[in-house]
Amino acid sequence: MEDNRKEQVEALEALKDYNPKICKALKEIIPELKGEKKEDTNEYVDHIFKGINWELQVINGTLELLNEKEQQVSKNALNEMVSHINDAYTSKEDEKLAKVIEEELLPFAEKLEGYIEKALA
Repeated sequence: MEDNRKEQVEALEALKDYNPKICKALKEIIPELKGEKKEDTNEYVDHIFKGINWELQVINGTLELLNEKEQQVSKNALNEMVSHINDAYTSKEDEKLAKVIEEELLPFAEKLEGYIEKALA
């Protein structure tokens, strides 16, 4: 039990270091998806979503710790957001993906740092 908690703390610390990079990348990709597409936009999106996938795995593995002191991350809300992201991503509609990133994913990613801080405090 204690080992599991230690692993969760280490995972959250890694997430805390990585998440600002994801936030920066999300902010960079939104204008590209809204029409300022570059040659490597699709590859960049794929790269970002590999990182998002890793973050989601860490969040799922540390949900208990993230919500230990107070309910910060709702599993249902997280699943709903992931569903919206999947729909937008698989649709290959850049505008739709930009909207989900801007309105759901980026705000969540920006709040995540605070959630991690509270969980580790």
